[in-house]
Amino acid sequence: MKEKITYIKWKSRIEEITPADHRIGTDILLIDNTELMADRSLEYEPFKVDMAMAIIYEQGSADLMINMQKYHLEAPAVLIVLNDQIYQPLGHSDDMKSKVILMSRAFADSLFTNISMVLPLQTAILKNPVMRMENEENVFGQFYQLLLNVMAAPHNDYKLEVARHLTLSMFYGYSNYKHDVQEKPQHTSRQEELYENFVSLLEKNYRTERGIAFYADKLCVTPKYLSSLLKNVTGKTALEIIEEYAIVECKALLRSTKMSIQEISDELNFPSQSVFGKYFKRLTGMSPKEYRKGR
Repeated sequence: MKEKITYIKWKSRIEEITPADHRIGTDILLIDNTELMADRSLEYEPFKVDMAMAIIYEQGSADLMINMQKYHLEAPAVLIVLNDQIYQPLGHSDDMKSKVILMSRAFADSLFTNISMVLPLQTAILKNPVMRMENEENVFGQFYQLLLNVMAAPHNDYKLEVARHLTLSMFYGYSNYKHDVQEKPQHTSRQEELYENFVSLLEKNYRTERGIAFYADKLCVTPKYLSSLLKNVTGKTALEIIEEYAIVECKALLRSTKMSIQEISDELNFPSQSVFGKYFKRLTGMSPKEYRKGR
């Protein structure tokens, strides 16, 4: 049975992480301090998010990974994390200050109902989850304050709808800013196009498909050509990239769920728990059980 990998058990900790006038039910929450969200048992470990987040960095710096891609942020900046992405904090400066807009899966899904508009928006976010703001700009801080005003207003039966439209405006503003200000039109080579298609396939299939032949077949190239191409573009072979994605998922399931090792093995399409154990130990130097215990 598939089990979600959660960033934090946030629904059970709502009163702890944010006051009543900073949330609308469990649909959307505003958090003034990222540290309040922290689940220390998951600190610096990869985990999958079951919500969408917009983290507004006001001061300091942070390092993190999203779906195996490393990012360094210098405030002022904003980070967008979508449902089901694998997120791993790597560290931050002592003076970091940030605010978080946290959206439940149902709320986030309700924003994106027009497919023709959603695909370009999601593509922009997946391609560029981090946006560096100019010092004089505080667009996302303004969105945060507008949402806070809506939540704090008494006797408003339409808070959720107003919040939904404000949040959607924020996402489209993000996409438009990335397109108009930070992204310059550029020619995409055949190699770059194949690499992007490979990553897209990998993100959809890495949980169950770990063989180069599967991806090469889908891309209509030979496994040897695909591995050579990826080596030229990224400095890593196809197998190395596939294994990086796979092992992050393995670690997240081991640390962030109560699934048994056998259930995880089945979930990730290994032929047996023994094969899973050998695969994990080859890549990490420890058994799944040892990793789960935190050795």
